[in-house]
Amino acid sequence: MDELKGERCKRRFYFFFLEFWETIEAVELVPNWHIEAVCDELQEVYEIWKRGESQPDMLINIPPGSSKSTMVTQLFPAWLWVNEPSIRVISNSYSSTLSVGHAVKTRDCLKSDKFQRYYPGLIEFKHDSDGKSAFKNTRKGERFTTSTGGTVTGVHGDFIIDDDPLNPEMAESEVERNTANRHASRTLSTRKTNRNRTVTIRVMQRLHEDDPAGRMLKKKRKPRHICLPGELTPNAVVKPERLREKYVDGLLDANRLDREALAILAEDLGSYGYAGQVQQSPSPEGGGQLKKSWFKKITWPEFLEKTKGMQLDWQFDADTAFTEDQKNDPSAFMSSVYIPPLLYIRNVAEEWLEFPQLKKRLPEFCLQNGYGPRSKVHVEPKATGKPIVQELRSIRELNFVEAPNPEKSKRVRVNGIAPFCEAGRVVLIDGAWNDMFLDQCAGFPMATHDDMVDDLVQAVNRANGKKKSFGYA
Repeated sequence: MDELKGERCKRRFYFFFLEFWETIEAVELVPNWHIEAVCDELQEVYEIWKRGESQPDMLINIPPGSSKSTMVTQLFPAWLWVNEPSIRVISNSYSSTLSVGHAVKTRDCLKSDKFQRYYPGLIEFKHDSDGKSAFKNTRKGERFTTSTGGTVTGVHGDFIIDDDPLNPEMAESEVERNTANRHASRTLSTRKTNRNRTVTIRVMQRLHEDDPAGRMLKKKRKPRHICLPGELTPNAVVKPERLREKYVDGLLDANRLDREALAILAEDLGSYGYAGQVQQSPSPEGGGQLKKSWFKKITWPEFLEKTKGMQLDWQFDADTAFTEDQKNDPSAFMSSVYIPPLLYIRNVAEEWLEFPQLKKRLPEFCLQNGYGPRSKVHVEPKATGKPIVQELRSIRELNFVEAPNPEKSKRVRVNGIAPFCEAGRVVLIDGAWNDMFLDQCAGFPMATHDDMVDDLVQAVNRANGKKKSFGYA
């Protein structure tokens, strides 16, 4: 009987997961459709590897409390050894304690009485390589653990499992994100046994637009993507799309993540944390601190009709940066006019430019978007802002001024303009730039760049008379 069960589990990872859950978990398993779906996707990845075929890496975005680590990092490596004892696995997490904990559970499964009954004599551990963080079997199989920022010297893997490479509590730190991204791109990626055949499986909740999952999605070769938000909402993204029909009453898992559990998570995580960790979207639906629905729109003919006979003094805001590298911050320019109580935005541009090109492009933007005798170009007085004001003041047809120095954090400054925006007092003149601008506003503070938001804060603060309270962004 044990032999038959063992063969059944060998043939399908999902059956192995159900059978061997009890060897590493004390609580009773409550199965759900998403577990079967993820297990089957993992099995297909193995089968492609077994055939020696090339395939993209794999990305799994799934909410906390969904047994993701038990599936991917703990039991999947054990099942791989059932099928190919010589397979080498490298696993990574944001802390060494977490990484070692996953490896210990894999070893507990392999050393369990049930495993020995189902697969007698299949896996024998090397006596000199049977530690918690790394162990080998007598058939050349290895399981090695590391953590974000750590080294992986002299070890290569057939499967690289990157489970929670970024600490959710540190996701807003650019330093921590950069560390996690460098570890993924410069360390783990170099540890593949075969560049074409070895698969990296990254499993995590979305934490930021520029987290390791985000970097993976931006690659030219898109990963095999499993994306399962905790609940279906109008903008929720489910991948593969066919899994959308598996949701019951709009819920991923009515047992683990029912409405009450989701409400508690929303309260504990806040709108940004919930959007990323539960809904797998780096920004809340409709926006975070700045909601898309707060911004009104008007067509250019409607605006001209509304302002007929008025003298319009268009004002310009510039958040400047000198680079052509799109990994760095771009420069952003905004044209707006305040007609109490409304701020009308005519155009916003975002471009990566070197300094000579910036000197040429900024005046062009102003002259194309309503610059007149009473207009000013308000430039943020940061490291790049001061020299550009000095340089551009030599252009006599434009009036460049330094905007007031920011005195508070960017989040506080954006909070300061939020009531103005929420009251519907910012109106966008219809244009191709609208969606790009709204997406950045909605993504703040999780978006990679926020230069257009900087310009918005400057313009609103001028209109709102809050220069001293909040400064410019």
